[in-house]
Amino acid sequence: MRLRFGALLGMAMAIAANGTAAGAAEEVTVGMVADPGYHAAMWAIMSGKVSDPDVTVKVDLMPIPAIHQAALSKQYDLMPNGVLAIPAMNEQGLDVKVMATVIRYLPGDDVVQPGLWVTKDSPIQSVADLKGKSIAVQSVSAGDVISRRAILQKLYGYNVDAIGGDFNWVEIPASQFEAALETGRVDAAAFSNVKAYQISKSPEYRAVMRGGGDLVKLYGAPLPAIVLMTYQSKLEEKGEAIAKAAELLRQSAQYLRDHTDEVFAVVGPEYKMNPEDLKGWFTEFGEMPYSLKESDKAVMAKAWGSGVDLGILVKAPESAEPFIAPQAVMAD
Repeated sequence: MRLRFGALLGMAMAIAANGTAAGAAEEVTVGMVADPGYHAAMWAIMSGKVSDPDVTVKVDLMPIPAIHQAALSKQYDLMPNGVLAIPAMNEQGLDVKVMATVIRYLPGDDVVQPGLWVTKDSPIQSVADLKGKSIAVQSVSAGDVISRRAILQKLYGYNVDAIGGDFNWVEIPASQFEAALETGRVDAAAFSNVKAYQISKSPEYRAVMRGGGDLVKLYGAPLPAIVLMTYQSKLEEKGEAIAKAAELLRQSAQYLRDHTDEVFAVVGPEYKMNPEDLKGWFTEFGEMPYSLKESDKAVMAKAWGSGVDLGILVKAPESAEPFIAPQAVMAD
C-alpha cells in the first residue's frame, strides 16, 4: 500500500511540475461552414496535423443557416460570419469581437467573385441588361450579396432595394440556382464560394459581372468578406485558450497552402468535387488567411458604411478598432 501511495504521489508531483495532464487542455469549440473550402482550411486541425498541448479545438461543420443561429445563441467560441454581421450583432446587444479574416477576395479585374452568372444562350450580355430582371440569391442580406448590391449601387448607380428596386431578388437555396436558370425561373444567379468557381469554368454559363476589381475600386483594398468572430464574454472566460485556438486555425490554413494536393485529395471527394476545382478557387477567387491585416480594418469600416446605405445597418461605426479583439491573429 505504501509503495502504491508513493507511486501515485510521485505521478501527481510530476503532473504538477509539467503543468499538463491527460484531459487538462482547455477546450475551444469552433462552428464552421460545411463547405469544401472551409473544410479544406480546417482539415489539418481536424486531422491532428497541427496542435497545441494547452488547447483542444473541436470543430463542428454545419450549413450556413445553422451557423447564423449558433452565432446568435453564442453556441461556439469561434465562428465565421459576414463582415456586416459584426456591427449588426452589436446593435442587437451581442458583444462580438473579430479574431481574424477568414475569406478575403482576391483583387483584379478578371476575378469574378463576387459575380453574377447567366446561361450561355441568355440574351443578357451585361449588368445593364439585368435591369428589371430576376437574380437568384440565398438571401438579400447575405454578405456576398451585400457586396454585389453595394457594387451595383455605388459604381453602377442602380436602385438595389430588396423590394421595388431595379432588380427582382429571388431568395432560393443555392442548390436550386442551376435549375432556376435552366428553366427560366430567374435570369441570373449569385453563386458563391467553390461553386462559383465551378460555374465560372463551365461552358454552360457566362459571367455578366466580375466583382473582384469593382470591390477594390469601392473600398480601396480587397474585401475581408468573412471574418472569424468570438465574444467579449468568452474572451474574459478563456481568452488565452481562444487566442491559441485562433492561431491553430491560422496554422491549419497555412498547412493547406503548403500541402494543397494532400488536403484536396481527401476533402474534394467528400463533397463530390474535383480537387482541381478546389485548388482553382483558392488561386483565382479568394484566400483564407485566418489572420488580420491592417488594411482589413479600414475596408471593414467602409463596408459598414455600405451596409447603412443598403438598410442592413442602423449606424456605421467610424472605426473597426473597438470590434477587434486584443488577441486577434495579426498578419502584419
